[in-house]
Amino acid sequence: MRRFLKFSSLPFIFSAIAILLLVFSCAPYGFFWGQFGADDVDTRSPSVRALRDINSSYLPDLASQTPPISSIYSILIITDVHFGAERENLDETAFLDWLDSWFQKYSAGDSKDETKLPRFVINLGDTADGGLREQFADYVQFEKKIKKIGGAYLYSETDETADSERKFKVYSILGNHDLYHNGAPHFEELLFPYISSYFFTIDTAPSDSYDGFSFYFLDTANGTMGTKQLDDFKEKLSHDSTPKIILTHYPVYAGGSDMFMIIQNSIERNTILTYFAKGNVKQVYEGHAHKNYGFDFKTFREEVIGSLRFSARDKKQCAIITVDEKNQSVSTEVITF
Repeated sequence: MRRFLKFSSLPFIFSAIAILLLVFSCAPYGFFWGQFGADDVDTRSPSVRALRDINSSYLPDLASQTPPISSIYSILIITDVHFGAERENLDETAFLDWLDSWFQKYSAGDSKDETKLPRFVINLGDTADGGLREQFADYVQFEKKIKKIGGAYLYSETDETADSERKFKVYSILGNHDLYHNGAPHFEELLFPYISSYFFTIDTAPSDSYDGFSFYFLDTANGTMGTKQLDDFKEKLSHDSTPKIILTHYPVYAGGSDMFMIIQNSIERNTILTYFAKGNVKQVYEGHAHKNYGFDFKTFREEVIGSLRFSARDKKQCAIITVDEKNQSVSTEVITF
């Protein structure tokens, strides 16, 4: 009887698997593993490219900002905006009103503090909920509203300034949702700077005795850095002595309190964390988990920022980070809505 059940049930099992694959392939996101297998990070992002080598105009234009940037400056981080999601609305009005009031508050008056002004914006991925081109396009319209506010305060850009000419920039990387339905080509077409693994360095005063910071944007959208990107990252670190800020979508480890949200390969996790510890990394910022938590490794800290759209796991969030070149430190202020 046991032998009969064992062999006669095989066709049923195979049929059930085939049906499940068909169902998932017709789901809003497409077949999860199929999407990831078809779009491999080693093919998409084999290296961490220097943004200056791609297009020097892609670098932050900090010299012409008013007020001029100092050795202490701030950056706005958003993540997991999930354009196209129907589960919960992104309250654009509340966010944009907050952003405008933040610029107003720290640009003039008794509370004036130029170090609190965000000089550019970072988007940590999961931009398009289903990886569809129209979802990325809808996000681009939202991004234009962000650039309009920042550009008006820092560059006196007007409503008539063409988006391609705006100096206030938003830097993005891929998230896992951005890969659904073969979404990576849409990301590379529509979202600045049109690649998802890159770096640049900001040194506000090259003549002083302390270094600026390097910003490394790493592609972890498949839940891994991949062999090629990881090897290239190690090589880049060996020639870059500056203090560093790392930006990824997937948390690398962050204390391991949410094991389903981190890079799953423990050997890769340990390797990445070792590179961070030895590579003068000061801070790592990540998304994906839709809640704020972190872990202090003493030489650097991992900080997971919650979703700007979803409030199921935590309140809607963004973050203002402040970089201090002189003290080689980074601080984080999480904003909730």
